[in-house]
Amino acid sequence: MRVGFIGAGKVATAFGRYLRMQGVSISGYYDRHAEKVAHACRGTHSRVCRSADEVAAGSDIVLITTRDDQIQAVCEALCRQQAINANHWVGHMSGAHASTILAAAADSGAAVFSLHPLQAFAQEDKALAELPQTYFSLEGSDPRLKAVEKVLDKAGNRFFRIRPEDKKLYHLSACIFSNYLVTLAAYGMAALEKSGIRPQEGFQAMLPLIQGTIANIARMGPAKALTGPIARGDVSTVGQHLAALDANQLSGLKDFYTFMGLKTLDLAVQDVLSDRVKADAVRKALDPH
Repeated sequence: MRVGFIGAGKVATAFGRYLRMQGVSISGYYDRHAEKVAHACRGTHSRVCRSADEVAAGSDIVLITTRDDQIQAVCEALCRQQAINANHWVGHMSGAHASTILAAAADSGAAVFSLHPLQAFAQEDKALAELPQTYFSLEGSDPRLKAVEKVLDKAGNRFFRIRPEDKKLYHLSACIFSNYLVTLAAYGMAALEKSGIRPQEGFQAMLPLIQGTIANIARMGPAKALTGPIARGDVSTVGQHLAALDANQLSGLKDFYTFMGLKTLDLAVQDVLSDRVKADAVRKALDPH
């Protein structure tokens, strides 16, 4: 199976390099930015293509890896040029969209799908190093997608199938785990800075705690992994936290702390906090209205 890419950003380049390392043939890349195409093709020893339809002509699997808002238009343009036919598999790697945006390719007889790696691609080389451990979601209903599964099997990657109608909630979940985790870290670092600790140094100090917490979630699930004052029903410590936020006039951080505290309390009472009196006292401290 020859895989070609329309769009030569970090995801397409890292994934193409990874597939080539696993023995998958990369046919070529097309992108409006010549320097991106040159870089991607050097890394995959593949062909620099002058157009999207040239990629399609030399590929069995065509991955449209442009910006999300361009995927459908690129697909439709390829189909108007009759560059896609029943011998093609046409997919995209967007987490937010289902394969339904590739309807024009399906109408042309191609097997359409979306393939999404559950990984952040902030840095190409780091992403490449992490791809062997990366899970993928594969979405699409065409029975010919067994061929795409075989590509993933050849690379040794685990994957799960997902229905088109579930793609948005799936992507929302990925955003919570990835993007909102970054926001959580930013608030924690802001609190460290206000306490007189340099944020980056403080983050390094907190890193074993973060990693240990993630390991506990993986081993026991979220509720049982909870520790700290809310899990204990320690209203005195929660009150001290709130007083410190008021004393330092950190109203934004206080809003974040109370919101997260109430959500944490809801989780705690499912498993680790059975004392209803303590739970009610903590809830009143966090939300006195």
